[in-house]
Amino acid sequence: MPLLVDGNNLAHRLAGRADRAAVRRSVLDFVRGRRVSVTVVFDGPPPEGAPEREVLGRVTVLYSGRRSADDLIVQRIPRGAQARSFTVITGDRELAQRARSAGANVIPVSQWMTRLSGPAKAPEKPTVRDPLPPEEVARWERIFSGRPEGEDGD
Repeated sequence: MPLLVDGNNLAHRLAGRADRAAVRRSVLDFVRGRRVSVTVVFDGPPPEGAPEREVLGRVTVLYSGRRSADDLIVQRIPRGAQARSFTVITGDRELAQRARSAGANVIPVSQWMTRLSGPAKAPEKPTVRDPLPPEEVARWERIFSGRPEGEDGD
């Protein structure tokens, strides 16, 4: 489930001002231990010396340049049934409406912040079964070798 985050909106909620570095750190911490990709989109140009697109593992940070971040977020939502797999994180009502109209899910930034500060869910460990008894192993070896049951092949 790809997440598209309204970076300026989240920055305002996190720090009360547009602190892009705080958003970047928070989102990087959020993805640790989770199977999710996040794209954070900020309004305007990148900070001096930074690229317009920064890929940090499962986190991508984009700067909208002369376009609005809202337009860039909506543009990244695929058309058709695939749009339902995308979730937009924003507190902006207009962006939320545009994202829903494009077929994406929307989570209010205030609700997502509780997830952002919560601990990552530990990945589930696979169930380890007891090893098969030697007779069962021999039976499966016969089956996969094409030899009929009851034949040892020796």
